[in-house]
Amino acid sequence: MRGSIAPFYGKDVRNKLTDEIICSGEENELHNFNNFNISTVWDIPEYLEVTQKNLNPKIKVTKIKQYTGFLIDLSTFAKPDEFLNVQLSSRNRKKLRSKIRKLETEHKIRYSFYHGFIDKEEYDRLFLELYNLLEHRFEEKKMLNNNLGKWDYYQEIVYPLILEKRASLFVIYDGNKPITIALQFHLAHTVFSYIQCYDIAYSQYNMGDISMAKRLEWCFENGFNVLDLSMGETDYKLKWCNHQYNLYFHLFYNSKSISAQYRKNLILGKLKFKQYLRDKEILGKLIRLDKIKYQIKKLTT
Repeated sequence: MRGSIAPFYGKDVRNKLTDEIICSGEENELHNFNNFNISTVWDIPEYLEVTQKNLNPKIKVTKIKQYTGFLIDLSTFAKPDEFLNVQLSSRNRKKLRSKIRKLETEHKIRYSFYHGFIDKEEYDRLFLELYNLLEHRFEEKKMLNNNLGKWDYYQEIVYPLILEKRASLFVIYDGNKPITIALQFHLAHTVFSYIQCYDIAYSQYNMGDISMAKRLEWCFENGFNVLDLSMGETDYKLKWCNHQYNLYFHLFYNSKSISAQYRKNLILGKLKFKQYLRDKEILGKLIRLDKIKYQIKKLTT
């Protein structure tokens, strides 16, 4: 979110899909690695190219595939209708248009993108509304949402990022009432969708699809050509995304340290086992850790 780059890499990050530098941050020095002897960099999408520095020869790296990610690549389309005609069936396109008309006919709907400016009072109100929407939605699903435990942190850092056009809030209002809120982060012409939630009282309108259609329109209008929906397979992502990719963990370790080698093997074994369970559709489908964490939290509070 803050655009910092791990000290194992050079300062530039390139999007291989669009062949552009999307992040050129400060090149951080590698300090005190010998004191820890092992370090993990999480969730690197394979479509982003990070260049590894010339490190001390004893520092080795192991790269482990962990998750599948999903994104929408708009770079070959000139306008939203072109993408929709390719991505959605005629039945789904007709249904989407019908739901938008129904929503706009039955309610006082307006669409707002906050990217570059937002009144601080409205920002705080929207963050409170988004928290309440998420809390209610995940209570209904009986799942733990990890973002709720970091809410004060998010609320503090996102406001200046919106002013810097490095983040945005998309809001669908019914009158003055927010009924859908989406938080996104921006790097060059790539948008990273981070949190989205809607008022379940409006479920009949397929708010997720309406939100996506409006966000894609905005991406075309503002020159963004990649919308990344991140990890986790869902029917919604399979419906809208036209590109899948792998996310990797990079595990750096001191190859001359016995303790580092031991810890590296433990971490590697754990990550490989978890990925095996995902590949077999045990972890993430048969077993949902967010549901288990929810039950544990209920028992301990």
